[in-house]
Amino acid sequence: MAKRWKRGLLAGCLLLALGAGNAVADEETAAGNNNLAKMGRGLVNIATCFLEVPRCLIYRNSQVPVLGVIAGACEGAGMTGVRAFAGAADFLSVGFMGDSIYRIDPDFREWVWESPWVPRN
Repeated sequence: MAKRWKRGLLAGCLLLALGAGNAVADEETAAGNNNLAKMGRGLVNIATCFLEVPRCLIYRNSQVPVLGVIAGACEGAGMTGVRAFAGAADFLSVGFMGDSIYRIDPDFREWVWESPWVPRN
């Protein structure tokens, strides 16, 4: 009887500790301080860095129809490298790098799909 009581108490304490750990993790996620999420952002940015080329092509070509293709290709190649570097830095720093690299340019956001594809008038 005493063993069952001790096991029940231990199981209750374990569940309480797991619940408290999840609550702390939810607060960190809401605040944007989740290192695992930043590492995931790094992997996604490495995997999607090539999308900077068509994004810049579309963006620059909508500003200057013919010459924008050349400028967009050059800018896209450069931004591909920047996004790949930012992703690698996020992943290799185990999420401790922060968000400062994503605040350098308003056209360079955390994710490639958040960056502007067409200029706003």
